[in-house]
Amino acid sequence: MLSIKNILMTCLLSLGLITNISANQIGDIAPNFIAKTTKGKIDFHNWSKEKWVVLFSHPSDFTPVCTTELAQVAKLQPEFKKRNVKVIALSTDSLEDHNEWIPDINRYKDKIKEKSTLDKIISNFSKNTDVDFPLISDENFEVASLYGMYHPNAEPNTGSFGNLRKATIRSVFIIDPSKKIQTILVYPKNIGRNFDEIIRIIDALQLSAKYKISTPANWKMGDPVIVSNDIPLEEIQEKFDTDEVKIFEDYLKMVDQPGFFSGSN
Repeated sequence: MLSIKNILMTCLLSLGLITNISANQIGDIAPNFIAKTTKGKIDFHNWSKEKWVVLFSHPSDFTPVCTTELAQVAKLQPEFKKRNVKVIALSTDSLEDHNEWIPDINRYKDKIKEKSTLDKIISNFSKNTDVDFPLISDENFEVASLYGMYHPNAEPNTGSFGNLRKATIRSVFIIDPSKKIQTILVYPKNIGRNFDEIIRIIDALQLSAKYKISTPANWKMGDPVIVSNDIPLEEIQEKFDTDEVKIFEDYLKMVDQPGFFSGSN
């Protein structure tokens, strides 16, 4: 049963009198919520357990860009699982719409041409990649409000990108096992996300958490990484078990990616 606060919130949202409600920042604890999903009712913090989470919103069900995005996420489920990551999607549509839409997503997913390496094609060939992650039904904007996913001035507002004054934007929150927000991405309704980039960010975040390093621009798995200036030069070789430290400036030093060998990913 909806509370008076929730009813009022829904009315204000539908009238366009409330804009972006939340201002979550990197380092904040991801707000908890209880919501209906295609996998049943969940308590978000309990559901996430001790895993990394990608929480992402899409404007509306049965829309073209969203269909391609969720199909891509479905295709990448083995990659997320390999990284100990749970994914969960959200829109302000009903559970009935979600469940009716999922077969369309799966059919489109099966038509996506694999652009990955032969090894990845072989490793994922026998795995079921139909949609197996929860889709949140947020008809009352409760989660969208908590996470600032509703931007009423974002265009386009109607047609193939969602319903007038009801569609969320394409938000992405990457959350670590301690429930802290580590990355926030915001895309407009008409631009599809690059989920390979989201995987790359997760790789960088997990590597940084393990080895206390940073990654340079355009870094990808296997590339050199940046070491902290807090580590004395004479200790870098021992700490990272390397014979070579690339020194570009006093404040910019790189070493080979620790723990990496070709075939480890």
